[in-house]
Amino acid sequence: MNTTANPRLLLDSTHNPDARYRAGVEIPDRFFLLETGNKSYIFLDRRELGVFKECSPRTDIEAIPLEPLIDEVRKMKGGSSTAAKLAIHILQTYAPDEKTVEVPDSFPLSMADELREQGYDLLPVSVFCPERAQKSEDEKEMVRSCLEKVYPALDKIREILAEAEIQKERILYRGEVLTCEFLKQQADKTLIGRGMMSTEGMIISGGVQTAIPHHRGSGPVLPHAPIICDIFPRDMETGYFADITRTFIKGQAPENIKRMYQAVAQAQENAFSVLRGGTEPSAVHQTVVDTFQEYGFETGEQGFVHATGHGVGLALHEEPYLKNSAPGKLRAGNLVSIEPGLYYSDIGGVRLEDLVYVTKQGYENLTSYPKELQEL
Repeated sequence: MNTTANPRLLLDSTHNPDARYRAGVEIPDRFFLLETGNKSYIFLDRRELGVFKECSPRTDIEAIPLEPLIDEVRKMKGGSSTAAKLAIHILQTYAPDEKTVEVPDSFPLSMADELREQGYDLLPVSVFCPERAQKSEDEKEMVRSCLEKVYPALDKIREILAEAEIQKERILYRGEVLTCEFLKQQADKTLIGRGMMSTEGMIISGGVQTAIPHHRGSGPVLPHAPIICDIFPRDMETGYFADITRTFIKGQAPENIKRMYQAVAQAQENAFSVLRGGTEPSAVHQTVVDTFQEYGFETGEQGFVHATGHGVGLALHEEPYLKNSAPGKLRAGNLVSIEPGLYYSDIGGVRLEDLVYVTKQGYENLTSYPKELQEL
């Protein structure tokens, strides 16, 4: 519900997480959403209107068919696009006394120009639905369910690694060289069978590739070297994401990798210990930095090179972010990743990632997959 003094207008599909959050159901085509005072309206064509009314939990939003409005705006003079005319008509009809309108910063520029020509003052807002950062109990359970659907994909990777054989500098699986691409294909098949889709891809990298945190992974998986599996699919029914990272080894783990793993696991535990509503995100990040420094690992260009975590929900990366420059304080209901890692170009990398739900007193870890460094 809009609590600001100004009406708010959005034009997008539910590929936009804010639009998905407001609509409460998947709508692939663009639609208008207007919030003014204590009333909210969604404007849909008849193909989507029935879906919204039947499937959306958002009983506080009045659904209005677009077709009669399109017939009206076609009578309007001028060369404006139909979409721009619709925006003007919607504002004139449902917020007739308002000339200052808040829009998301993704609002179409051409439409913004046409609204300004009609005398509207547009105020872009970077976060259209700030309340998304605090998840309800239902949202928490949706994310937990997403994670549980990912575990079989990690199990499949472990099964393949356990069955595979090391021959000199290669890993063979059923007579073929084992590759990152093959592991990703097998993980994807498992995810799809559980209603999860890797819309943002996934990371399965090996060897020195793991020293680059977001290297997607390619080519042969190497023995006695770290294998980072970072899997972050979207639930095709609810729209929520999972995000989990585990590091495996096929063969014997070198002592330096074991030491890195121990430091990463301890840094994660220490980050958990300071999580609670009211904690500054930067304090969580600094706890990880301090832990790595106690173990003798650096931060900066090598070692620990990224933020400690980020919010996860209808977007894979959303507020709040756990890093040095993060403003404000954590609140109960925040759902964040805790993903410390260490990366060295001549060794490789180690990363662990769990999703946790922040409470007033502490946190609830939604991730229950094993974290031991297993030499498969």
